[in-house]
Amino acid sequence: MRATHVVALAVCLTLSLTQVAASTAAAQAPSFELPLFGETTFSLTNTTDLRYRGNDYELGDPYDEDFGSLFQRFDLALQGDELRVESRIDAFVPTTVFQERMCGEACLDWDLRPERLTLRWEPRDWTIEAGDTQIVFGRGMALSFRKVDLLGVDTALRGGHVRYQGEHFRFGLHGGIANPQNLDPLDLRIIREFTDVVTGANAAVTIPGDVPITVGGHAVRVMFEDEGGFGGYRNRAVDVAGWSVEAPALADGQLALYGEANGMRRTQDLFDESQQRGGRAVYGSAQLQLENLTVLAEWKDYSDFLVAPSTLESRTWRIYNASPPVEYDGPQRLRAIGNQRGGGLRMDYAFLPGPWSFSVNSVAYGFNEETQLDAWDGIFVTHSWVGLKKRQEYGEGLQYSLDFTLGTRFEVLLHDIPATDFMAGDMDRWMIHGRGEVTLADGDHSLDVVVDHRHERELLGNSVHEFQIGGVAATYSFGVPFTITLAFRWTDFQQGVVQRRAEVDYNFLGGEFYPSLEARYTFEPGTYLGLFMGQTPGGQICSGGVCRDVPTFEGIRLSFVGRL
Repeated sequence: MRATHVVALAVCLTLSLTQVAASTAAAQAPSFELPLFGETTFSLTNTTDLRYRGNDYELGDPYDEDFGSLFQRFDLALQGDELRVESRIDAFVPTTVFQERMCGEACLDWDLRPERLTLRWEPRDWTIEAGDTQIVFGRGMALSFRKVDLLGVDTALRGGHVRYQGEHFRFGLHGGIANPQNLDPLDLRIIREFTDVVTGANAAVTIPGDVPITVGGHAVRVMFEDEGGFGGYRNRAVDVAGWSVEAPALADGQLALYGEANGMRRTQDLFDESQQRGGRAVYGSAQLQLENLTVLAEWKDYSDFLVAPSTLESRTWRIYNASPPVEYDGPQRLRAIGNQRGGGLRMDYAFLPGPWSFSVNSVAYGFNEETQLDAWDGIFVTHSWVGLKKRQEYGEGLQYSLDFTLGTRFEVLLHDIPATDFMAGDMDRWMIHGRGEVTLADGDHSLDVVVDHRHERELLGNSVHEFQIGGVAATYSFGVPFTITLAFRWTDFQQGVVQRRAEVDYNFLGGEFYPSLEARYTFEPGTYLGLFMGQTPGGQICSGGVCRDVPTFEGIRLSFVGRL
């Protein structure tokens, strides 16, 4: 291990241990007077993550396994009467103390940087910012700089920002460069930043009255940094313009309507040829809220619409929008998020004043993985699921809650596949899935058991591939301070990974099984110590219609989060 690694490790751990004592001793955030700030409070959040990652069973990179690492983050803030300063410092220190790597120390350089820095001034109805901020226009279709923990995405726009929020009018002006967090927390890679320049503006007017209606508009331009060797493309950019209308309180507050439409122009140069393509994104929803019944109807029409260097972009941290998926909010594999058209209907009924409720949900839409082709010339999806819930009641003695979901998904070809026997009307993918959760609670003691499973089949070339993914987890909690979880997951989705895992002696249960243990002790709200030991499967994960592949993990993770 390099001497600099040792020093960095010692400094970070010393600061973390110092804050353990400070966090448990502090009753409230420190307050004092500062010039310009006035009465000022100081806050500090420390995140320390010690991890050892063993074999990930991937063939692509032989240097990303059997290593230890320290990830350290400090979030600091000064809050005055109108001024606020925020900063975030990230450090990543890898080491191969467990095994010498073939690439040597050159592959293990540590990373230290100020990941976020923001100065915010808030005089009355105005907000003026310099630095990093996260922005969403409308429902995220035109622009969405956001944090999605499931995908390991945390992207901000670094630049200048001006916002005005009045009683009936609001607007915002933004300009800067995209700033994704540089450490990918899922695969522990350092992300290279691209100088993607983003400018945007949005405005909205609320028409006052008994039934308020808000009409808004927005515009975005993104100019992407050229990548050497990326198919010869240069000067790639997208322009988006759109509008929205919202009526959240019709029919005595029982009916809410929302609609948004966006147009896109994509420009790029391919060698000496200038190219231009169009796209659109339309979304509408209507929600009826009665005493016992809630009905939500949604419609989406996305055609070659993705705020990214390409409509085929796979790097989630370089996708700068997040259109409403109109989908089942659970584990599944999605495709062609920027080229879909269809709708969904969801109904929830609560047996008030009792604790029981049930839901019936269905979505139907077409999508096409080929750009410039209509969504209904590709694959047609129908996905229906039902749910039954019982919320937990509070009282003496044993209490329980239930949450069950069962559904099916069918994806049917709308075209013939050349050079195969598969034709329009044949099944491309099929899935049946279920999930059940039972919680028992008695005083400070509670036990939560979750079981989920899905069975899928899909066409791969001229053959049909079937696989199963599922798991069971049992969590015991003692009040707020202590929780412990035993989990056991299984998957045979990636046959190559299954075979390679089965060859390892300690995977005596088989290559498709992943046991783990996780525990957490909470000292006070926001301050806790966590431990994970075991294995988790890799594969595709999705959130908000955006998907990415994650590697298999096996190892140990010790984490501490403390707030001051």
